[in-house]
Amino acid sequence: MEGFEIKEVMDQMHISEEMQEEVIRNIQKRMENGNKYTRTRIWKRLATAAAAFMLVAGVISFPVRAFVTSVVKERMESFSKEEVQEIHDMVQSKPTETDVFSREYSDREKERNKALWQAYKDGKFPENIIAQVDNAEDVPEGTVCYIRSTGVFNLPDQEMTDEEILEIIDFQHKMSYAIEQGPAAQEARAEMQEEKKRIREKIQAAGGISEEEAIEIARKQMEAELGERAEGKEILKYQDGSAAVIILDISEETDYEHTGDQAYYVIFDNPNDHSIYYCTIDAVDGSVLMTCE
Repeated sequence: MEGFEIKEVMDQMHISEEMQEEVIRNIQKRMENGNKYTRTRIWKRLATAAAAFMLVAGVISFPVRAFVTSVVKERMESFSKEEVQEIHDMVQSKPTETDVFSREYSDREKERNKALWQAYKDGKFPENIIAQVDNAEDVPEGTVCYIRSTGVFNLPDQEMTDEEILEIIDFQHKMSYAIEQGPAAQEARAEMQEEKKRIREKIQAAGGISEEEAIEIARKQMEAELGERAEGKEILKYQDGSAAVIILDISEETDYEHTGDQAYYVIFDNPNDHSIYYCTIDAVDGSVLMTCE
């Protein structure tokens, strides 16, 4: 599979395919400036990977299913197995995987939603849980609630309060967590770990470098290229604290020279100004194949 980790990350996003494509195009625009590789076949995979990692890291403000902060993880783990299973079964029966709303957020609500997503990650939780009803005809007028039969968030005509937006954010995290705990997600993670192990063994057999070495090479390259602009940029990490590094299959790439069939894709991010640096490292000889800021 091309960039096996990319699929796992992208599949866990709580957004539609259309939104994924929009985010990818956004990342492509960021990466195109001054990069001579924008027309290579690897470009779409790199843009996809960048989109996935920036989403899960909160650089772009869309809801995602994975890689929550420890304080949110602790909250999710506090729910009973019965409640998690109930939400899991409900989500599995939804007509669509995408969150649907009875109306669009206003511009002001969008801005507040963005800020409240970050606040939620930092531990600001709603005082109450979102109301739920079975059918649309059961929705109380002017109330934020979730319609279980259709998977629709019913929003009032008036602008929502911070509490109401937080209740929606909280329930989105609950649904995501419930799916992540399901058998399909656990099986996918197990398969991904096996695939990682197989490719790491292949790289090792070829005398290649480790992920840790690739990170250091990428860091030095970034510091050499950016100078002072490299300050504050850190490797993106998974929720368990390990470095988030994607392995890409580049065996069929002919647009540039490479020694190995795999490459490490390393992304650094400055959380304060959201500046990003990307570096692709040949997994065999450690040479720098592509970089972009």
